[in-house]
Amino acid sequence: MEPETPSQPVLPEPMEEGPSIELPPPAEPICTIYSSPSEPSLETGPPWSHLERRLEDGFETLERLFADKLAYDQFKEQQIDRLHAELQAHKGDLLLRAQQPLLRGLIRLHDDLGRLADALAERAGEELTRERFQSYLAGFRDDVETLLDQHGVTRFEAPGESFDGRRQLAARTCQTAEPALVGQLAERLRPGFELGDSLLQKERVAVFVAAPNQVQEPQGGSR
Repeated sequence: MEPETPSQPVLPEPMEEGPSIELPPPAEPICTIYSSPSEPSLETGPPWSHLERRLEDGFETLERLFADKLAYDQFKEQQIDRLHAELQAHKGDLLLRAQQPLLRGLIRLHDDLGRLADALAERAGEELTRERFQSYLAGFRDDVETLLDQHGVTRFEAPGESFDGRRQLAARTCQTAEPALVGQLAERLRPGFELGDSLLQKERVAVFVAAPNQVQEPQGGSR
């Protein structure tokens, strides 16, 4: 048998040139992408340049807000200090106005005591009787009670003859052998004073107490 020879590739025959065909021009795009005029184009700088500018603007805004807040806090603190100073001054003025009548009354009493001391020093011993001296002291006490009454302080004596520990103070005790008198008032010594519903000083009184038994009965009876 004869050896097979390798087959040669068959080349296509050249085509005959025909008439040229003209293609229509490409159609215009339907949608056009516009870039925002406020945002810089990415072609003008690095892609992160617009982000850096936004961060810088944000930091400037924060700094301005922080400065405004500090200024407001300082102004508010100054206002508080000024109001506090005005309140203290007003409070001191009110306190002084409230104390002035009392202080004037005390000054008048001081003058009265001075005149009384001068009058007693000029009088002879036989002219200064006990009754006259007691009348001077009674007048001075009336002046004090008048001054207290002008400031709302009134004197009182607790009603009844039984000792009332809530409004009375037992300044002295008197012994008694009568059981019915125990706890009763023996004497009223000094009046009490109150300001509205506030008790300033209790009434001072003397109170009867049971006398101790001098003779004690023997225990167990007599044999």
